[in-house]
Amino acid sequence: MRDDERRWHRRRASNHSAKIVLPNHSPTLTCTVENISAGGVRIRFATAVALPPEFVLEIPSLNLRVDARVVWSRGEHAGIRFLWRQHMSQRAAGGRPDQPWGSSVRTG
Repeated sequence: MRDDERRWHRRRASNHSAKIVLPNHSPTLTCTVENISAGGVRIRFATAVALPPEFVLEIPSLNLRVDARVVWSRGEHAGIRFLWRQHMSQRAAGGRPDQPWGSSVRTG
């Protein structure tokens, strides 16, 4: 990882349609995933949107539904972190950026 790069996971460009599922049965918001990593996504909306701090993100083409948190938001774009346990403790477990699930993966 470069010294000036703060991301822990490698990003991949994408163009997946996604939905923001808001609490209290509010209507969903449609967005596009511009890039994705094991730790989160950069999303784009058609217009600027005010997001709550946390919500559920659905990416149907990846069969993914995950709790998410806004890390940053500027106009039509937002950086979103996935909230799943293995990412919260990865650095403490000695994980590496090129192995999103940590370095202690067992096989066989």
